[in-house]
Amino acid sequence: MSIKALKSLFKSASGIPEKVPFRSFAKENPLTTLGLAVPTADFLGSEILSPILGGITEATGIPDAMRKKSLKREFELFSEQRSIQAANELKNKRIEEMVQRNMDIVAQYNPQLYNQVMAGKVLPKGAVVLGGPRRQDLMEELAYMMGSSSSPEDFQSLLS
Repeated sequence: MSIKALKSLFKSASGIPEKVPFRSFAKENPLTTLGLAVPTADFLGSEILSPILGGITEATGIPDAMRKKSLKREFELFSEQRSIQAANELKNKRIEEMVQRNMDIVAQYNPQLYNQVMAGKVLPKGAVVLGGPRRQDLMEELAYMMGSSSSPEDFQSLLS
């Protein structure tokens, strides 16, 4: 197909009369020309130039190097996130163990306090709790505060 035939095809598709030169049509109808130029430029860029440039860049090996850098960055990010996650899991496990250990200490050394906290109210000395909801949340909070307190004297009076 020759250039002349392509010109004729484009003119007939766009509604430009065949005998009228394109430049004079563009001068007389600038908005129509703009309306035709934008989709044509989009078509040329996306359907013709893009595959040609993609083939050229693939042949040079540039995308492979970019992919390697991208994969390396993704792996570094993944390994960093994984190490942070492992550290957080270890920290949470240590906190849970500390809370359980402190709950056991309170139960062993001061059963009266343990029963009061688990009952959620002040009990007379030597009272035994029968039934009712156990306030595990209060006991865990007390045990956590015992383990995270900066001074052991804060809770020494509870154990004696």
